[in-house]
Amino acid sequence: MRVGLCFDGFYSIQEMIELARLADDIGMDSIWMSDHLCFRDSMTTAMALLASTKQIKVAAAPASPYSRNPIITAMALATMDEFAPGRVIGSPGTGNAAALKEAGMESPHPLQTMREYVEILRRYLKGDTVSYQGKMFHINGAKMGFVPAAPIKMYITAVRSRMLQLGGEIGDGVLLSAGCAPGYIRKCADDIAVGAAKGGKPAQHVEVAGFVTAAVADSAKEAIEANKHFLAYIFRNVHHAENIRLGGGKVDQDGLAAAVGKRDWEAAKKFISDEVVFAHSVAGTPGDCAKQLDAFTKGGLGLPIILPTGTQEGRMRVVRMAREVIG
Repeated sequence: MRVGLCFDGFYSIQEMIELARLADDIGMDSIWMSDHLCFRDSMTTAMALLASTKQIKVAAAPASPYSRNPIITAMALATMDEFAPGRVIGSPGTGNAAALKEAGMESPHPLQTMREYVEILRRYLKGDTVSYQGKMFHINGAKMGFVPAAPIKMYITAVRSRMLQLGGEIGDGVLLSAGCAPGYIRKCADDIAVGAAKGGKPAQHVEVAGFVTAAVADSAKEAIEANKHFLAYIFRNVHHAENIRLGGGKVDQDGLAAAVGKRDWEAAKKFISDEVVFAHSVAGTPGDCAKQLDAFTKGGLGLPIILPTGTQEGRMRVVRMAREVIG
């Protein structure tokens, strides 16, 4: 089985490099560096990860059109690919609307913005002179001074139905958020297939990738508590409401958002029940986690991307656990 690794940027670059080297050694498919505002930068970290590994592919996800102009993103992707040819994945996505708003950035017209952004990125990376007058972007003849030798695959980050369909239509793959329950993943895969058909391609030509939050510990309780922190961070977003429903649990998202807004993590974790943890992540011993991951691949993930949580040692154990899954 192909398995990826996700870093959330909440811990040090030195630790991420150590984990990346282990992932490279055991044959993991790819590393996906999440772009969480106010934490470690995804693009500079991705370059450090490429420099510290030999064969594993690396993506900075998402590259948001609201925080990164398309020429800046194209320059970064092309630079990384020049350094490590064939090991770079593009992953455009609108980003976390709540976090963008906190930082003073609005995110209007996400579907139109993403359609234009991906088209412009591809044109830049082909070496075109780009003159583009769209609804969201206006470009007046910019042209890259160097380009990748081969096309860089674009995985569109998506959670909601219409964005999933757009990802199926215009993407080489679609990247699902962490915390998606298997039942929601099945629904996402159906939406992606609808979009692929609109784009005139078979559904199997669009890979479904997704982050799976994972905690490994000798104590199930310790692993569950480790995952609650991250699930609290992402489930404050209203776009996860249907995902939570299809996972079979209940979360007071308004109360959760208020707690996270105050950075009161102990209060926030109380909104995430043990049942929600098991429905939306994997937690337990290495063997438990390897077995639980099956539900997510059967739900439709072609590429499960493990997001380690917990202590530094716990995160190392999560990466080692992937060795059992890869086989």
